[in-house]
Amino acid sequence: MTLGRTLVVLVTLALGYLGAGLLVVLWMTSPMRRRSEATPASVGLGYREVEIQSTDGVGLSAWWVPAENASQAAVLVPGWGGYKFDEHILQTVPVYHDAGYGVLLLDLRAQGESGGSRRTLGYREVRDVRGALAWLKEQGFESGNVVLHGWSMGGATALRAAPGTGVAAVVEEAGYADLPLLLKGKIPEFIRFGGLLRPAILLAGRLFPDFGPWEVVPKKEAAMLADEGVPLFIIHSTEDAIVPFAQARIFAAAYPEAPFWELEGYGHVEAYEHPEYARRLREFLKASL
Repeated sequence: MTLGRTLVVLVTLALGYLGAGLLVVLWMTSPMRRRSEATPASVGLGYREVEIQSTDGVGLSAWWVPAENASQAAVLVPGWGGYKFDEHILQTVPVYHDAGYGVLLLDLRAQGESGGSRRTLGYREVRDVRGALAWLKEQGFESGNVVLHGWSMGGATALRAAPGTGVAAVVEEAGYADLPLLLKGKIPEFIRFGGLLRPAILLAGRLFPDFGPWEVVPKKEAAMLADEGVPLFIIHSTEDAIVPFAQARIFAAAYPEAPFWELEGYGHVEAYEHPEYARRLREFLKASL
């Protein structure tokens, strides 16, 4: 084989390898549309549908659950492939409502009934959470009276969105503190030939327009919240098979003073099933505000 043909073969193989990685990135970031299967009425609460705008103009579907004479509010943020009607989110609404909070439940971009063409694992979604804060401000809720509460990717997103906003507190459940570290360990588990394709996937993610997975490292924002004095509640189960418990320890190292609830025997985002969940969350809210 001549040198020219060898180069053609090598270039073709390289492009094919990178292309395979790009296909995986496209799958990971593709929209997940789904109509609501339950509402806050399922847990006995009145609500109204609202549409808010992310800070980059994406229309987001949300529910607003008012509380009488509320001066405080909470934004509940679902995870990757999650929705505002997820059971763990709906079951958390009464905890805030009974504590006197208005509650905003949000479908992140490209999920549920929200607009947007791509999910970005907590990169662009920061703009959605900040859009939610802007909407609440229009309703009369200052950031200092708002709690951000997210699960999994939503926890990472809430943390990344919080610094500099003056929010009252952040609750993160089963979130990841370091997305590149998580992907390096998880890609071989959920992608066929993931171990072989991992370099191509990570490179394709780096090259994807307006998508910076390498920048999704919420442990940095956790340290910033520690410096700002914004309370953070870390909730994670040692049995979490989706986001390893080691990620929670990274958060705890970044914010040593943060309350850290280490559960045992519960799966990913299943803390709401624990009999002490409501009490512990209310105690954190009371201490923080």
